[in-house]
Amino acid sequence: MMVEKGAVEVELEGGGTKLRVRLKEDRPAGVVHYTSAPPSTGAAQAPTYGAASPVAPLAGDPADGDVFLSPMVGTFYRSPSPDAEPFVQVGDSVAADGSLCIIEAMKVMNDIKAEFAAQVTAILVENGTPVEFGQPLFRLKRS
Repeated sequence: MMVEKGAVEVELEGGGTKLRVRLKEDRPAGVVHYTSAPPSTGAAQAPTYGAASPVAPLAGDPADGDVFLSPMVGTFYRSPSPDAEPFVQVGDSVAADGSLCIIEAMKVMNDIKAEFAAQVTAILVENGTPVEFGQPLFRLKRS
């Protein structure tokens, strides 16, 4: 049913029990590493894939934190509805399992959560824009 509806993750809670089911992706697991320097040959350079992780190093000051990557392709939304406040702002603290954003994929709103307690040091994507799997979304400094 999840595949049919395009859901990547389902969370159910009731009777003191919490259940989270996440589909395994068909594509090779990994993170995309982006470089800011152009390749020396002048030709386009494809991203490289490394170990699977929701966070990865990215060019910039490591003191600003780890980069949180998009777990899926879809449309990035900072708030639960157009008239609601954003889930997080730069400088906010987010708890482990706290909501960072929503990514809409195939008409399903997927709540994207932090996997560790952190402070948001940068938001790397504009509200309402398409995102790719592995694209940097946030810079998070672990608490």
